[in-house]
Amino acid sequence: MKHIFHITNGDYLAEDLKKTSIDGEIIVCREALVSGDLKANSLEEFWEIRVKSVSQDYNVSKESYYEKSVSEFEKILNIPEGSEVNLWFENDLFCQVNLWFCISLLSNIKDLKIYRIFPKTTTENLWKGFSDSDNSDLEESLKSKILFNENDIELAINLWKAYQNNDIDSLKQLSEHQSDCFHFLKEIVDAYINIKPEDFIRNQIENGLTDFESVFKQFQEELGIFGFGDLQVKKIYDKVLIQK
Repeated sequence: MKHIFHITNGDYLAEDLKKTSIDGEIIVCREALVSGDLKANSLEEFWEIRVKSVSQDYNVSKESYYEKSVSEFEKILNIPEGSEVNLWFENDLFCQVNLWFCISLLSNIKDLKIYRIFPKTTTENLWKGFSDSDNSDLEESLKSKILFNENDIELAINLWKAYQNNDIDSLKQLSEHQSDCFHFLKEIVDAYINIKPEDFIRNQIENGLTDFESVFKQFQEELGIFGFGDLQVKKIYDKVLIQK
């Protein structure tokens, strides 16, 4: 019998999947690779570099990072050959960077059937992802899964390498590739290169929107493409206040 795995970008979606009729083991990607140090010569070195970044940004201990984050990535590395892997990731930059990294890990395992699961979206909630999905929506999303071919996987690996090395020229070139497994690739790369969240937040504050809740709401409405949660935005918000 084929093993089935579901990799989710965060715990909320993982908990929602448990409430559905969907079968398979759930693995949670608990990272925010969109920011912080990423360059390393080995996976072991990568974890050491990440724990320093995460502990500074989110006050997480080394023990907690290895227990909650690295352990989940080790589950990915230990997925048996010939398994089916469903990747439940949204279209924003935050989710996409995590997705690229997960695919780079999966690419070392033979004979996997890897699928992209897309959230139900409308023009109005383009960047809300799975947060608006109920049980039936999630089950329908799974039925509409898209199989990664070799070109899609290679694209993801190259996107991860380019992002990891902050290779802007390569990111631009890669974002022009067409793939059924990646939606809005050009838009998120353009946003990453051309829009500075720090400048946006500074402008909000200078225009009189000073309390964090209001700034965060405005950020989500206008820069939802980044996929930042309150922790990411609060870090930038606090930095801007210190600079004033």
